[in-house]
Amino acid sequence: MTHHPPRPALRARRGFRARPALWAFALLAPFLLSACLMPTSMREPFGPTPFAASEFRDFSQLQEHCAGSAPTSFWCTDLEQRVDRVPTKGVDVFFSEAGEIVAAFAKFQKGQNLPNYASNNADNLIPREAPFPGGAILLDGEYHPPQNVEGSWTRLTEVEFEGRFAYTLPGYQVDKTIVISNVEQTLRTEVTLTPLANDDPVADADDGDDDAAVAATASVVQYAFPGIARQQSPTIKIGQATTFALNPITAPVDDPSYVSLQSAANNTGNAIVLVRGNGAPLQGISLGGGRAALQKPLGEDETTMVVGAYLGKNELVRFYQEGYLDLPGLFNPNILGRLSLWILATLMFIHEYVPSWGLSIIVLTLGFRVLVAPLITTQTKSMFGMQKLQPEMQKLQKKYKDDREKLSQEMMKLYKEAGVNPAGGCLPILLQMPLFIILWRVFVNFEFNEGFLWIPDLGLADPFYILPALYVAVMLGQSWYSARNNPTMLRQSIIINLVFVFIIVNFPSGVLVYFVVSMGVQVFQYWLLSRGQTPPPAPAVPAKAK
Repeated sequence: MTHHPPRPALRARRGFRARPALWAFALLAPFLLSACLMPTSMREPFGPTPFAASEFRDFSQLQEHCAGSAPTSFWCTDLEQRVDRVPTKGVDVFFSEAGEIVAAFAKFQKGQNLPNYASNNADNLIPREAPFPGGAILLDGEYHPPQNVEGSWTRLTEVEFEGRFAYTLPGYQVDKTIVISNVEQTLRTEVTLTPLANDDPVADADDGDDDAAVAATASVVQYAFPGIARQQSPTIKIGQATTFALNPITAPVDDPSYVSLQSAANNTGNAIVLVRGNGAPLQGISLGGGRAALQKPLGEDETTMVVGAYLGKNELVRFYQEGYLDLPGLFNPNILGRLSLWILATLMFIHEYVPSWGLSIIVLTLGFRVLVAPLITTQTKSMFGMQKLQPEMQKLQKKYKDDREKLSQEMMKLYKEAGVNPAGGCLPILLQMPLFIILWRVFVNFEFNEGFLWIPDLGLADPFYILPALYVAVMLGQSWYSARNNPTMLRQSIIINLVFVFIIVNFPSGVLVYFVVSMGVQVFQYWLLSRGQTPPPAPAVPAKAK
Protein backbone atom coordinates (compact mmCIF):
# COMPACT_ATOMS: atom_id res chain seq x y z
CA MET A 1 0.00 0.00 0.00
CA THR A 2 1.25 3.44 -0.89
CA HIS A 3 1.28 5.96 1.91
CA HIS A 4 0.76 9.60 1.05
CA PRO A 5 2.07 12.36 3.31
CA PRO A 6 -0.69 14.06 5.25
CA ARG A 7 -2.01 17.30 3.83
CA PRO A 8 -1.13 19.42 6.89
CA ALA A 9 2.57 18.79 6.28
CA LEU A 10 2.10 19.73 2.65
CA ARG A 11 0.42 22.97 3.69
CA ALA A 12 3.24 23.65 6.11
CA ARG A 13 5.84 23.25 3.37
CA ARG A 14 3.88 25.56 1.12
CA GLY A 15 3.72 28.11 3.90
CA PHE A 16 7.48 27.80 4.32
CA ARG A 17 7.97 28.49 0.63
CA ALA A 18 5.57 31.42 0.66
CA ARG A 19 7.15 33.14 3.65
CA PRO A 20 10.44 34.10 1.87
CA ALA A 21 8.36 35.49 -0.99
CA LEU A 22 6.46 37.69 1.46
CA TRP A 23 9.70 38.90 2.99
CA ALA A 24 11.17 39.60 -0.47
CA PHE A 25 8.09 41.59 -1.41
CA ALA A 26 8.35 43.55 1.83
CA LEU A 27 11.96 44.47 1.09
CA LEU A 28 11.15 45.45 -2.50
CA ALA A 29 8.06 47.45 -1.54
CA PRO A 30 9.83 50.83 -1.23
CA PHE A 31 11.39 50.42 -4.67
CA LEU A 32 8.06 49.38 -6.19
CA LEU A 33 6.53 52.36 -4.43
CA SER A 34 9.17 54.67 -5.87
CA ALA A 35 8.17 53.73 -9.39
CA CYS A 36 4.65 54.97 -8.64
CA LEU A 37 5.53 58.04 -6.56
CA MET A 38 8.69 59.30 -8.27
CA PRO A 39 6.97 62.20 -10.11
CA THR A 40 5.35 63.57 -6.94
CA SER A 41 7.77 62.65 -4.20
CA MET A 42 10.84 64.29 -5.73
CA ARG A 43 11.44 67.74 -4.32
CA GLU A 44 10.48 70.64 -6.56
CA PRO A 45 13.36 72.93 -7.54
CA PHE A 46 13.65 76.03 -5.39
CA GLY A 47 12.74 79.19 -7.27
CA PRO A 48 9.81 81.26 -8.57
CA THR A 49 7.37 79.61 -10.98
CA PRO A 50 4.20 81.10 -12.52
CA PHE A 51 0.91 80.30 -10.81
CA ALA A 52 -2.66 81.32 -11.61
CA ALA A 53 -5.47 81.80 -9.10
CA SER A 54 -7.52 79.38 -11.19
CA GLU A 55 -5.16 76.61 -10.05
CA PHE A 56 -6.47 76.83 -6.49
CA ARG A 57 -8.61 73.81 -5.70
CA ASP A 58 -11.39 76.07 -4.41
CA PHE A 59 -11.17 78.71 -7.13
CA SER A 60 -14.92 78.48 -7.80
CA GLN A 61 -15.59 79.64 -4.21
CA LEU A 62 -13.28 82.59 -4.72
CA GLN A 63 -15.14 83.47 -7.93
CA GLU A 64 -18.47 83.31 -6.10
CA HIS A 65 -17.16 85.60 -3.38
CA CYS A 66 -15.90 88.15 -5.90
CA ALA A 67 -19.18 88.01 -7.81
CA GLY A 68 -21.19 88.70 -4.66
CA SER A 69 -22.77 91.97 -3.63
CA ALA A 70 -20.05 92.93 -1.13
CA PRO A 71 -16.71 91.27 -1.98
CA THR A 72 -13.90 91.98 0.48
CA SER A 73 -10.98 89.98 -0.90
CA PHE A 74 -7.94 91.68 -2.41
CA TRP A 75 -8.07 88.88 -5.01
CA CYS A 76 -11.19 90.44 -6.50
CA THR A 77 -9.26 93.37 -8.01
CA ASP A 78 -7.82 90.97 -10.59
CA LEU A 79 -8.53 87.25 -10.51
CA GLU A 80 -6.29 86.76 -13.54
CA GLN A 81 -3.22 88.48 -12.12
CA ARG A 82 0.16 86.80 -12.52
CA VAL A 83 1.47 85.21 -9.33
CA ASP A 84 4.91 83.77 -8.60
CA ARG A 85 5.02 80.66 -6.43
CA VAL A 86 8.24 80.05 -4.48
CA PRO A 87 8.23 76.66 -2.69
CA THR A 88 10.65 76.44 0.23
CA LYS A 89 11.24 73.71 2.77
CA GLY A 90 9.14 75.32 5.47
CA VAL A 91 6.51 77.33 3.59
CA ASP A 92 5.31 77.80 0.01
CA VAL A 93 4.98 81.54 -0.66
CA PHE A 94 2.95 83.17 -3.44
CA PHE A 95 3.90 86.70 -4.52
CA SER A 96 1.92 89.20 -6.58
CA GLU A 97 3.55 91.20 -9.37
CA ALA A 98 4.31 93.89 -6.77
CA GLY A 99 5.95 91.46 -4.33
CA GLU A 100 2.97 91.30 -1.97
CA ILE A 101 2.26 87.95 -0.31
CA VAL A 102 -1.08 86.72 -1.62
CA ALA A 103 -0.77 83.23 -0.08
CA ALA A 104 1.67 81.33 2.14
CA PHE A 105 1.14 77.65 2.97
CA ALA A 106 2.92 76.53 6.14
CA LYS A 107 4.25 72.97 6.21
CA PHE A 108 3.84 70.53 9.07
CA GLN A 109 7.27 69.04 8.41
CA LYS A 110 10.32 70.50 6.72
CA GLY A 111 10.69 69.46 3.09
CA GLN A 112 7.07 68.38 2.74
CA ASN A 113 5.60 68.51 -0.76
CA LEU A 114 2.18 70.11 -1.05
CA PRO A 115 0.47 68.49 -4.06
CA ASN A 116 -2.29 71.09 -4.44
CA TYR A 117 -3.51 74.25 -2.78
CA ALA A 118 -6.82 75.61 -1.53
CA SER A 119 -6.95 79.36 -0.97
CA ASN A 120 -9.12 78.92 2.14
CA ASN A 121 -6.96 76.19 3.66
CA ALA A 122 -6.27 76.46 7.40
CA ASP A 123 -2.52 76.50 6.68
CA ASN A 124 -2.73 79.41 4.23
CA LEU A 125 -1.42 82.19 6.46
CA ILE A 126 -2.97 84.95 4.33
CA PRO A 127 -6.77 85.13 4.81
CA ARG A 128 -8.45 84.65 1.45
CA GLU A 129 -11.11 87.30 2.02
CA ALA A 130 -8.82 89.90 3.60
CA PRO A 131 -8.93 93.46 2.22
CA PHE A 132 -5.20 93.47 1.46
CA PRO A 133 -2.45 90.85 1.01
CA GLY A 134 0.38 90.06 3.39
CA GLY A 135 3.42 92.32 3.42
CA ALA A 136 1.32 95.13 1.97
CA ILE A 137 2.45 98.75 2.18
CA LEU A 138 -0.22 100.90 3.86
CA LEU A 139 -0.37 104.69 4.08
CA ASP A 140 -1.89 105.75 7.40
CA GLY A 141 -3.56 102.35 7.67
CA GLU A 142 -5.13 102.54 4.20
CA TYR A 143 -4.38 100.06 1.43
CA HIS A 144 -4.02 101.25 -2.16
CA PRO A 145 -3.47 98.67 -4.92
CA PRO A 146 -0.01 99.14 -6.51
CA GLN A 147 0.10 100.82 -9.92
CA ASN A 148 2.72 100.96 -12.70
CA VAL A 149 4.24 97.73 -11.41
CA GLU A 150 7.57 96.29 -12.51
CA GLY A 151 9.33 93.34 -10.93
CA SER A 152 11.74 90.45 -11.44
CA TRP A 153 13.49 87.66 -9.55
CA THR A 154 17.22 86.89 -9.50
CA ARG A 155 19.08 83.96 -7.95
CA LEU A 156 21.60 85.13 -5.35
CA THR A 157 22.92 81.78 -4.12
CA GLU A 158 21.93 78.15 -4.28
CA VAL A 159 19.48 78.74 -1.41
CA GLU A 160 18.41 82.38 -1.95
CA PHE A 161 16.41 84.38 -4.49
CA GLU A 162 16.02 88.15 -4.59
CA GLY A 163 12.94 89.91 -5.91
CA ARG A 164 13.10 93.57 -6.95
CA PHE A 165 9.85 95.47 -7.43
CA ALA A 166 8.93 99.04 -8.27
CA TYR A 167 5.46 100.61 -8.31
CA THR A 168 3.57 103.71 -7.33
CA LEU A 169 1.15 104.50 -4.54
CA PRO A 170 -0.69 107.81 -4.22
CA GLY A 171 2.08 110.40 -4.13
CA TYR A 172 4.93 107.91 -3.71
CA GLN A 173 7.34 105.82 -5.70
CA VAL A 174 7.88 102.48 -3.94
CA ASP A 175 11.02 100.37 -4.41
CA LYS A 176 10.98 97.00 -2.71
CA THR A 177 13.60 94.26 -2.37
CA ILE A 178 12.70 90.82 -1.00
CA VAL A 179 15.15 88.03 -0.21
CA ILE A 180 13.62 84.58 0.25
CA SER A 181 15.63 81.59 1.46
CA ASN A 182 15.07 77.88 1.04
CA VAL A 183 16.54 77.12 4.46
CA GLU A 184 15.26 80.04 6.55
CA GLN A 185 11.61 80.98 6.99
CA THR A 186 12.16 84.70 7.50
CA LEU A 187 11.66 86.92 4.46
CA ARG A 188 14.01 89.92 4.46
CA THR A 189 12.32 92.97 2.97
CA GLU A 190 13.59 96.49 2.33
CA VAL A 191 11.07 99.12 1.24
CA THR A 192 11.89 102.68 0.18
CA LEU A 193 9.19 105.32 -0.40
CA THR A 194 10.15 108.44 -2.34
CA PRO A 195 7.68 111.35 -2.66
CA LEU A 196 6.65 112.00 -6.24
CA ALA A 197 7.15 115.45 -7.72
CA ASN A 198 4.08 117.25 -9.00
CA ASP A 199 4.93 116.35 -12.58
CA ASP A 200 5.50 112.64 -11.79
CA PRO A 201 2.72 110.17 -12.63
CA VAL A 202 0.45 109.55 -9.66
CA ALA A 203 -1.31 106.24 -9.13
CA ASP A 204 -5.06 106.15 -9.60
CA ALA A 205 -5.09 109.55 -11.25
CA ASP A 206 -8.51 108.76 -12.68
CA ASP A 207 -9.98 108.77 -9.17
CA GLY A 208 -9.88 112.57 -8.93
CA ASP A 209 -8.20 114.51 -6.14
CA ASP A 210 -8.73 111.96 -3.36
CA ASP A 211 -5.37 110.26 -3.89
CA ALA A 212 -3.58 113.59 -4.03
CA ALA A 213 -5.10 114.42 -0.66
CA VAL A 214 -3.93 111.09 0.74
CA ALA A 215 -0.43 111.74 -0.54
CA ALA A 216 -0.36 115.22 0.93
CA THR A 217 -1.52 114.15 4.39
CA ALA A 218 -0.04 110.66 4.82
CA SER A 219 2.24 110.62 7.84
CA VAL A 220 3.01 106.92 8.43
CA VAL A 221 4.00 103.99 6.21
CA GLN A 222 3.19 100.48 7.45
CA TYR A 223 4.36 97.00 6.51
CA ALA A 224 1.23 95.07 7.42
CA PHE A 225 -0.45 91.68 7.52
CA PRO A 226 -4.27 91.38 7.43
CA GLY A 227 -4.58 88.51 9.92
CA ILE A 228 -3.57 84.88 9.92
CA ALA A 229 -5.31 82.01 8.15
CA ARG A 230 -9.00 81.61 9.01
CA GLN A 231 -8.68 82.92 12.56
CA GLN A 232 -11.40 85.45 13.35
CA SER A 233 -9.56 86.65 16.46
CA PRO A 234 -5.86 85.80 16.19
CA THR A 235 -3.49 86.28 19.09
CA ILE A 236 -1.48 89.48 18.63
CA LYS A 237 1.67 90.12 20.65
CA ILE A 238 4.06 93.05 20.66
CA GLY A 239 7.35 92.51 22.47
CA GLN A 240 9.37 95.31 23.99
CA ALA A 241 12.61 94.92 25.97
CA THR A 242 11.96 92.04 28.39
CA THR A 243 8.16 92.05 28.32
CA PHE A 244 5.30 91.90 25.83
CA ALA A 245 1.73 93.07 25.36
CA LEU A 246 -0.97 90.51 24.56
CA ASN A 247 -3.70 91.69 22.17
CA PRO A 248 -2.73 95.34 22.71
CA ILE A 249 -4.84 98.39 21.97
CA THR A 250 -4.39 100.16 18.65
CA ALA A 251 -1.57 102.40 19.80
CA PRO A 252 2.00 102.36 18.47
CA VAL A 253 4.78 100.77 20.54
CA ASP A 254 8.27 102.23 20.07
CA ASP A 255 11.21 99.98 19.19
CA PRO A 256 9.41 96.63 19.51
CA SER A 257 11.47 93.46 19.61
CA TYR A 258 8.76 91.80 17.52
CA VAL A 259 5.13 91.91 16.41
CA SER A 260 3.37 88.57 16.01
CA LEU A 261 0.12 87.12 14.74
CA GLN A 262 -0.50 83.59 16.06
CA SER A 263 -3.32 81.14 15.49
CA ALA A 264 -3.74 80.58 19.21
CA ALA A 265 -2.32 81.69 22.53
CA ASN A 266 -0.85 78.23 23.16
CA ASN A 267 2.07 76.66 21.32
CA THR A 268 0.14 75.31 18.34
CA GLY A 269 -0.94 76.32 14.86
CA ASN A 270 0.80 78.91 12.71
CA ALA A 271 2.58 82.19 13.25
CA ILE A 272 3.64 85.38 11.49
CA VAL A 273 6.46 87.18 13.29
CA LEU A 274 7.65 90.65 12.23
CA VAL A 275 11.04 91.93 13.39
CA ARG A 276 13.12 95.01 12.68
CA GLY A 277 15.64 94.12 10.03
CA ASN A 278 18.53 96.42 10.88
CA GLY A 279 17.68 97.67 14.36
CA ALA A 280 16.43 100.99 12.99
CA PRO A 281 13.70 102.73 15.02
CA LEU A 282 10.30 101.37 14.03
CA GLN A 283 6.97 101.08 15.79
CA GLY A 284 4.78 98.04 16.29
CA ILE A 285 1.04 98.44 16.12
CA SER A 286 -2.17 96.44 16.23
CA LEU A 287 -4.44 97.89 13.54
CA GLY A 288 -7.61 96.25 14.84
CA GLY A 289 -9.61 93.56 13.12
CA GLY A 290 -6.83 91.01 13.63
CA ARG A 291 -4.32 93.10 11.66
CA ALA A 292 -0.81 94.05 12.76
CA ALA A 293 2.12 95.98 11.33
CA LEU A 294 5.51 97.56 11.74
CA GLN A 295 5.43 101.25 10.87
CA LYS A 296 7.61 104.32 10.42
CA PRO A 297 6.86 108.04 10.09
CA LEU A 298 7.16 109.35 6.54
CA GLY A 299 9.89 111.91 5.98
CA GLU A 300 10.06 114.77 3.51
CA ASP A 301 12.60 112.85 1.45
CA GLU A 302 12.78 109.11 1.00
CA THR A 303 11.80 106.76 3.84
CA THR A 304 13.28 103.26 4.19
CA MET A 305 12.04 100.32 6.25
CA VAL A 306 13.95 97.05 6.67
CA VAL A 307 11.88 94.23 8.16
CA GLY A 308 11.95 90.48 8.58
CA ALA A 309 8.80 88.37 8.38
CA TYR A 310 8.72 84.80 9.67
CA LEU A 311 5.98 82.74 8.03
CA GLY A 312 5.27 79.21 9.19
CA LYS A 313 4.46 76.90 12.06
CA ASN A 314 4.25 78.18 15.62
CA GLU A 315 6.92 75.67 16.58
CA LEU A 316 9.84 75.60 19.03
CA VAL A 317 12.59 74.08 16.85
CA ARG A 318 11.94 76.48 13.98
CA PHE A 319 11.92 79.50 16.30
CA TYR A 320 15.17 78.21 17.82
CA GLN A 321 16.92 78.10 14.45
CA GLU A 322 15.50 81.44 13.34
CA GLY A 323 16.79 83.06 16.55
CA TYR A 324 13.33 83.97 17.89
CA LEU A 325 13.07 81.68 20.90
CA ASP A 326 14.39 84.34 23.29
CA LEU A 327 11.85 86.95 22.21
CA PRO A 328 9.77 87.75 25.33
CA GLY A 329 6.41 85.99 25.37
CA LEU A 330 6.55 84.71 21.80
CA PHE A 331 6.78 81.03 22.75
CA ASN A 332 6.57 79.38 26.16
CA PRO A 333 7.83 75.77 25.94
CA ASN A 334 6.03 73.07 27.91
CA ILE A 335 7.82 70.12 29.53
CA LEU A 336 8.26 68.26 26.23
CA GLY A 337 9.44 71.49 24.66
CA ARG A 338 12.10 71.98 27.32
CA LEU A 339 13.26 68.41 26.76
CA SER A 340 13.42 69.21 23.05
CA LEU A 341 15.72 72.13 23.86
CA TRP A 342 18.04 69.75 25.70
CA ILE A 343 18.04 67.46 22.66
CA LEU A 344 18.80 70.44 20.41
CA ALA A 345 21.63 71.58 22.67
CA THR A 346 23.07 68.06 22.69
CA LEU A 347 22.82 67.79 18.90
CA MET A 348 24.53 71.16 18.45
CA PHE A 349 27.26 70.13 20.93
CA ILE A 350 27.90 66.88 19.04
CA HIS A 351 28.07 68.78 15.76
CA GLU A 352 30.87 70.96 17.12
CA TYR A 353 33.08 67.85 17.16
CA VAL A 354 31.44 65.81 14.39
CA PRO A 355 31.43 67.86 11.17
CA SER A 356 28.62 65.95 9.44
CA TRP A 357 24.98 66.39 10.49
CA GLY A 358 24.29 62.82 9.37
CA LEU A 359 27.01 61.47 11.67
CA SER A 360 25.78 63.79 14.43
CA ILE A 361 22.32 62.21 14.17
CA ILE A 362 23.86 58.74 14.38
CA VAL A 363 25.96 59.67 17.43
CA LEU A 364 22.92 61.21 19.16
CA THR A 365 20.82 58.14 18.35
CA LEU A 366 23.47 55.76 19.68
CA GLY A 367 23.74 57.84 22.84
CA PHE A 368 19.98 57.67 23.29
CA ARG A 369 20.07 53.90 22.77
CA VAL A 370 22.71 53.57 25.47
CA LEU A 371 20.41 55.43 27.87
CA VAL A 372 17.44 53.16 27.17
CA ALA A 373 19.48 49.93 26.91
CA PRO A 374 18.38 48.71 30.39
CA LEU A 375 14.74 49.27 29.45
CA ILE A 376 15.17 47.42 26.15
CA THR A 377 16.90 44.56 27.96
CA THR A 378 14.01 44.25 30.41
CA GLN A 379 11.47 44.42 27.60
CA THR A 380 13.31 41.83 25.50
CA LYS A 381 13.77 39.34 28.33
CA SER A 382 10.09 39.65 29.17
CA MET A 383 9.18 39.13 25.51
CA PHE A 384 11.34 36.02 25.16
CA GLY A 385 10.03 34.70 28.48
CA MET A 386 6.46 35.08 27.29
CA GLN A 387 7.34 33.30 24.04
CA LYS A 388 8.71 30.32 25.97
CA LEU A 389 5.50 30.11 27.95
CA GLN A 390 3.27 30.07 24.87
CA PRO A 391 2.83 26.26 24.74
CA GLU A 392 1.93 26.09 28.45
CA MET A 393 -0.39 29.08 28.11
CA GLN A 394 -2.17 27.43 25.19
CA LYS A 395 -2.65 24.27 27.23
CA LEU A 396 -4.15 26.27 30.09
CA GLN A 397 -6.43 28.18 27.73
CA LYS A 398 -7.67 24.92 26.28
CA LYS A 399 -8.07 23.29 29.69
CA TYR A 400 -9.93 26.17 31.34
CA LYS A 401 -11.69 27.63 28.33
CA ASP A 402 -15.00 27.62 30.19
CA ASP A 403 -13.67 28.95 33.50
CA ARG A 404 -12.22 32.44 33.11
CA GLU A 405 -11.49 32.92 36.80
CA LYS A 406 -9.58 29.65 37.10
CA LEU A 407 -7.69 30.39 33.89
CA SER A 408 -6.59 33.75 35.28
CA GLN A 409 -5.39 32.15 38.51
CA GLU A 410 -3.42 29.44 36.70
CA MET A 411 -1.88 31.96 34.31
CA MET A 412 -0.66 34.14 37.17
CA LYS A 413 0.74 31.04 38.86
CA LEU A 414 2.58 30.13 35.65
CA TYR A 415 4.03 33.63 35.37
CA LYS A 416 5.21 33.53 38.97
CA GLU A 417 6.86 30.11 38.62
CA ALA A 418 8.64 31.19 35.42
CA GLY A 419 9.66 34.57 36.87
CA VAL A 420 7.96 36.46 34.02
CA ASN A 421 6.10 39.74 34.37
CA PRO A 422 3.42 39.99 31.64
CA ALA A 423 3.57 43.79 31.87
CA GLY A 424 7.36 43.82 31.73
CA GLY A 425 7.37 44.48 28.00
CA CYS A 426 4.87 47.34 28.16
CA LEU A 427 6.36 49.61 30.81
CA PRO A 428 9.71 50.13 29.04
CA ILE A 429 7.88 51.03 25.83
CA LEU A 430 5.71 53.57 27.65
CA LEU A 431 8.77 55.13 29.28
CA GLN A 432 10.53 55.44 25.91
CA MET A 433 7.63 56.95 23.99
CA PRO A 434 8.05 60.58 25.17
CA LEU A 435 11.73 60.53 24.19
CA PHE A 436 10.95 59.00 20.80
CA ILE A 437 8.30 61.69 20.20
CA ILE A 438 10.72 64.46 21.20
CA LEU A 439 13.46 63.16 18.91
CA TRP A 440 11.01 62.86 16.03
CA ARG A 441 9.74 66.42 16.57
CA VAL A 442 13.29 67.77 16.63
CA PHE A 443 14.42 65.99 13.46
CA VAL A 444 11.25 66.70 11.47
CA ASN A 445 11.54 70.46 12.11
CA PHE A 446 15.31 70.95 12.16
CA GLU A 447 16.95 72.53 9.12
CA PHE A 448 20.11 70.56 8.32
CA ASN A 449 20.81 72.04 4.86
CA GLU A 450 23.38 69.31 4.29
CA GLY A 451 23.64 65.98 2.52
CA PHE A 452 24.92 62.66 3.83
CA LEU A 453 26.31 59.77 1.77
CA TRP A 454 23.88 59.35 -1.16
CA ILE A 455 21.32 61.74 0.38
CA PRO A 456 21.44 65.23 -1.19
CA ASP A 457 19.70 66.93 1.75
CA LEU A 458 18.85 65.51 5.18
CA GLY A 459 15.89 67.88 5.36
CA LEU A 460 14.26 66.31 2.29
CA ALA A 461 12.98 62.84 1.43
CA ASP A 462 15.46 60.27 0.13
CA PRO A 463 15.08 60.51 -3.69
CA PHE A 464 16.46 56.97 -4.16
CA TYR A 465 14.21 55.32 -1.53
CA ILE A 466 17.16 53.51 0.04
CA LEU A 467 16.32 54.72 3.55
CA PRO A 468 12.68 53.51 3.34
CA ALA A 469 13.99 50.12 2.18
CA LEU A 470 16.42 49.96 5.10
CA TYR A 471 13.61 50.99 7.43
CA VAL A 472 11.45 48.11 6.19
CA ALA A 473 14.38 45.70 6.60
CA VAL A 474 15.06 46.61 10.24
CA MET A 475 11.35 46.65 11.09
CA LEU A 476 10.97 43.17 9.60
CA GLY A 477 13.91 42.03 11.71
CA GLN A 478 12.25 43.50 14.78
CA SER A 479 8.95 41.85 13.84
CA TRP A 480 10.61 38.46 13.46
CA TYR A 481 12.11 38.56 16.94
CA SER A 482 8.95 39.87 18.59
CA ALA A 483 6.57 37.50 16.77
CA ARG A 484 8.68 34.45 15.98
CA ASN A 485 6.80 31.19 16.20
CA ASN A 486 3.55 33.11 15.76
CA PRO A 487 2.97 33.19 11.99
CA THR A 488 -0.31 35.06 12.27
CA MET A 489 1.18 37.89 14.32
CA LEU A 490 4.25 37.97 12.05
CA ARG A 491 2.11 38.36 8.94
CA GLN A 492 0.12 41.13 10.60
CA SER A 493 3.32 42.91 11.59
CA ILE A 494 4.70 42.69 8.05
CA ILE A 495 1.47 44.09 6.60
CA ILE A 496 1.47 46.98 9.11
CA ASN A 497 5.06 47.84 8.20
CA LEU A 498 4.24 47.76 4.49
CA VAL A 499 1.35 50.14 5.06
CA PHE A 500 3.48 52.42 7.21
CA VAL A 501 6.10 52.76 4.47
CA PHE A 502 3.56 54.79 2.48
CA ILE A 503 3.58 57.27 5.37
CA ILE A 504 7.32 57.50 6.00
CA VAL A 505 8.42 57.47 2.36
CA ASN A 506 8.29 61.29 2.22
CA PHE A 507 9.70 61.91 5.70
CA PRO A 508 12.86 64.05 5.82
CA SER A 509 15.93 61.85 5.44
CA GLY A 510 17.26 62.95 8.84
CA VAL A 511 14.21 61.38 10.51
CA LEU A 512 14.70 58.10 8.66
CA VAL A 513 18.42 58.01 9.50
CA TYR A 514 17.38 58.21 13.14
CA PHE A 515 14.69 55.52 12.73
CA VAL A 516 16.96 53.10 10.83
CA VAL A 517 19.88 53.44 13.25
CA SER A 518 17.66 53.25 16.33
CA MET A 519 15.71 50.20 15.17
CA GLY A 520 18.88 48.57 13.81
CA VAL A 521 20.50 48.83 17.24
CA GLN A 522 17.37 47.35 18.81
CA VAL A 523 17.40 44.38 16.41
CA PHE A 524 21.08 43.83 17.23
CA GLN A 525 20.20 43.91 20.93
CA TYR A 526 17.44 41.35 20.30
CA TRP A 527 19.96 39.11 18.57
CA LEU A 528 22.45 39.38 21.44
CA LEU A 529 19.83 38.51 24.05
CA SER A 530 18.34 35.68 21.97
CA ARG A 531 21.60 33.74 21.61
CA GLY A 532 21.40 30.43 23.37
CA GLN A 533 17.63 30.67 23.65
CA THR A 534 15.62 28.06 21.77
CA PRO A 535 12.20 29.26 20.70
CA PRO A 536 9.32 26.95 21.61
CA PRO A 537 8.10 24.59 18.92
CA ALA A 538 5.30 25.78 16.72
CA PRO A 539 1.91 24.34 17.56
CA ALA A 540 1.08 21.31 15.50
CA VAL A 541 -1.49 21.62 12.77
CA PRO A 542 -4.09 18.87 13.25
CA ALA A 543 -4.62 16.54 10.35
CA LYS A 544 -7.99 16.29 8.67
CA ALA A 545 -10.04 13.31 9.61
CA LYS A 546 -10.43 10.86 6.76
